Amino acid sequence: MKINAEKQNVKEWLDTLSGAATSGKGIWQNAYARASVPARRRASVNLYKLDKYTKEGDTVIVPGKVLSMGKMNHSISIAALEYSAQALAKLKASKCVILSIGDIVKQKDARLVI
Repeated sequence: MKINAEKQNVKEWLDTLSGAATSGKGIWQNAYARASVPARRRASVNLYKLDKYTKEGDTVIVPGKVLSMGKMNHSISIAALEYSAQALAKLKASKCVILSIGDIVKQKDARLVI
């Protein structure tokens, strides 16, 4: 599917997810569908939601923007389309691992948080 994405990171996400979605697993098809919409319709997830719905060591995909409201009490591995500056600082302070979409597609136990 051809999407007219202007930002380079969005193009990279969509290309990677497109390849993973054709391999069959449902999480990648769902992530591709949610990331390929216009920016104003993408999910925005606050840190308190990530803290509430994940546990130590989880691998998480956010097909939208991570925002800084709340705090992380444990560390996770995360790949998101965008991060606010404050959210990125808080994630790094709580020892979270920031992954690229290419790295997270190779893992088998990723979860989608929207």
